[in-house]
Amino acid sequence: MKRIVQRHAHLEGARDVFVVEALAKELNPEWVRDVLRECDRESIRERLLPATLVVWLVILLGLFRRESYFNLLEKVDGALWTFQHWPKGPPTTRALTKARDRLGVEPMKKLHERAAREWVKRHSGLLFQGRRVYACDGSTYKTPDTDKNARAFGRPGASRGRAAYPQMRAVTLTDVGTRIRVAERHGPYGTGEIHLARRLLPEIPPGSLVLFDRNFLAYDLLWDLHRSGSDFVVRVKEGVRPRLVRRIGPGDAIVEIDIPRQPYRKQRPDMPRTWRLRMITYRPEGSSETFRIFTTLLDLEVPSNELAQLYHNRWEEESATDELKTHLCDGSTVNRAVVFRSKTPERVEQEWYGLLLAQNAVHATMDTAAATHQKSPRRLSFTSALERVREAVYEMSRLPTHLLFRPYRAMLKKILRATVPLRPNRKNPRCVRIKMSKYPLKENRHVA
Repeated sequence: MKRIVQRHAHLEGARDVFVVEALAKELNPEWVRDVLRECDRESIRERLLPATLVVWLVILLGLFRRESYFNLLEKVDGALWTFQHWPKGPPTTRALTKARDRLGVEPMKKLHERAAREWVKRHSGLLFQGRRVYACDGSTYKTPDTDKNARAFGRPGASRGRAAYPQMRAVTLTDVGTRIRVAERHGPYGTGEIHLARRLLPEIPPGSLVLFDRNFLAYDLLWDLHRSGSDFVVRVKEGVRPRLVRRIGPGDAIVEIDIPRQPYRKQRPDMPRTWRLRMITYRPEGSSETFRIFTTLLDLEVPSNELAQLYHNRWEEESATDELKTHLCDGSTVNRAVVFRSKTPERVEQEWYGLLLAQNAVHATMDTAAATHQKSPRRLSFTSALERVREAVYEMSRLPTHLLFRPYRAMLKKILRATVPLRPNRKNPRCVRIKMSKYPLKENRHVA
């Protein structure tokens, strides 16, 4: 029977290069070949795991986070490409580990950057006063507890002993309209979010509007962003006391802030002593908390209530982080599971880009589906789209090229059926259902 299927695959034209057909419209296979060529990682001799296949497998490791190496290779086995190139069955998990090490981090990093640039051009985002809106925020991601990961990433403090897992810190720039992670910078746990955000600035397109949480109220960061041709909306910390220059309306004013000599002007003599910004003060409906936001949008024709509503689109960045941790990685809000499976820092970084590419590809597919019916992609369910993409990856890999259109269109239609409401005034208090465990701390080698 297998010979018949193999012969059929040959007659139908088996793929010369491995491709994940369900994602190929959004993640162009030519981009994969380009970055491999640029990084000098193209496979010269014929292998069971050529470099192009390994790139796709790293993305699939993110898309199918719950699957082990073994199960993922078994899932790939049976695709038209593997019938031709794996006559004795899939390679071992050890072979996949070695292939990942040959590939390295750089091709995945460059592929993420290339794909993000193309997706921003191709997919329409949220515009405000002619500016494309992005949100910037940081988060931490647990890695497996190995000595190498601990040395590379470090651990947070803990009230009992040491923290269970090393953690990587990352700051991401997310396109608000599509939730595509446009750019990122990451480092050890001890690296501050402001430092990572400064490194992210060159990736922000001029003419953008960036939404920040109050943790990013660093004047040099915001000054450099504004000088690059972009604007921002940032929440103001409680201790900041600006001087009133001119009142525009209720809760709306032009204010002046002093930029301290330390730590800013001493290192940055190009920065001014004072800075005039617009400050909007408001209380969201149903909330007892008063918000203050600074913005460089000084145009008085822009209503303050629209700016206040705009700021809460920052939740799209929070939602994108939740999608990656909770849904893509099958984590839980209770046990806050380990995001990565890799046991060395280089593989963790490689896996990080695979996760971002997988998440972005799902969002790009959602936007393509939404565009067919003039819907907002934010009205579509990510969890449903993720499952539909996973199903299509398996189904389409076993079909000849001329039969791929129908299951692809079916996938888009199914994605369109799962809609969610817009949540403009979303709130999420920082509290948990389970505070802590009553059990003793588990050591690396625990004896009962």
